[in-house]
Amino acid sequence: MDQTKRSRRTLVFGAAAIAGAALAVAGCGSSSSSSTSGATSTGSGSTFAALPYQTWCTNSKLCTYISKGSGGGITDFTNGVVDWGATDSPLTPSELATLAKTRNGVTPIYFPTYLGAIGVPTNVSGAKSLQFSGKTLADIFDGTVTTWNNPEIAADNPGVTLPSAAITVCVRADSSGTSSNFSGWLGKESATFLQKVGAASKQPPWTAPHLSASPKNSGVLQCVKSNPNSIGYADMADVTSAGDTGLIAKVKAPSGAYVTPTIAAVTAAGTTAKIGTPIVPKTLQASLLNSTASGAYPITITTFVLAYSNYQQAGMSKALAGTQSFLNYAYGSTAQNALNALGDAPLPSSILSVAKSQVGTLH
Repeated sequence: MDQTKRSRRTLVFGAAAIAGAALAVAGCGSSSSSSTSGATSTGSGSTFAALPYQTWCTNSKLCTYISKGSGGGITDFTNGVVDWGATDSPLTPSELATLAKTRNGVTPIYFPTYLGAIGVPTNVSGAKSLQFSGKTLADIFDGTVTTWNNPEIAADNPGVTLPSAAITVCVRADSSGTSSNFSGWLGKESATFLQKVGAASKQPPWTAPHLSASPKNSGVLQCVKSNPNSIGYADMADVTSAGDTGLIAKVKAPSGAYVTPTIAAVTAAGTTAKIGTPIVPKTLQASLLNSTASGAYPITITTFVLAYSNYQQAGMSKALAGTQSFLNYAYGSTAQNALNALGDAPLPSSILSVAKSQVGTLH
């Protein structure tokens, strides 16, 4: 996948590392929940996924999950510290090479688990309920726009009195899939952003002049709350959990409408994700960004559980049953139906069916 495609937020469905017939001969584990219902597992990574995964683990008693950022989860997964990793963005070529070298040539299989949104919280003196186009947000985060009363921001917010204050830009300090997705989307919105900051990255070299970096989505949200005249980006589940939805701005969709990242708007974005066949190459991609569905929020993404293409080859045979148990629970109605209360949305049925069938390819 070239760099431009990686800059887009995609749903990556890790199809089996070998053909389906070969998998059958290899004697893969069954995808039925009854075969692994008593197994437990460990996972770590994405802070975007922390609230759903920790809730699922607590309710099912099938797992434990440590939130440390997508980069940390990929490292733990590569080193065999956990049974499965969690990331909001696919592994880079360098990360793939390290995984193969460390775990005897295995590749990752990606399991999308639910839909979520990256919200844009603001704390601007005297200005509430702001809204932004993607171009304006790109210009803020790459430092082209540095004050709140800039004409570009004013054009997005007619009738709003904006201060002349400098913009404090709150970003992630850790290796983050949320950063990768957000920066990738900004790169789609602005060629200038691509030139100044670059393609999607878990740790983008932000070029805004007044930066404040904090760990995790919760840290970025706290940065915005603590700094007048600031802006940031964060998982809406964290925003909802903290009771800070009033800080969230609307973002301009392809239709020209400014959309709030509600559950309904996230669900709408999922309706445009299409699953293609046959599976060539061994990943499927369906972008949820800038969905043209009516009412869709433009920065809608998913997040992934990382599994090994061959647990025995990876030296992690004992982790297979627990990983299957967790995935079977995650794709069940109990887990998916619990998402709305957490600020997220269930997978569309077309995606869910592919994800469920893929659990049986783990071996």
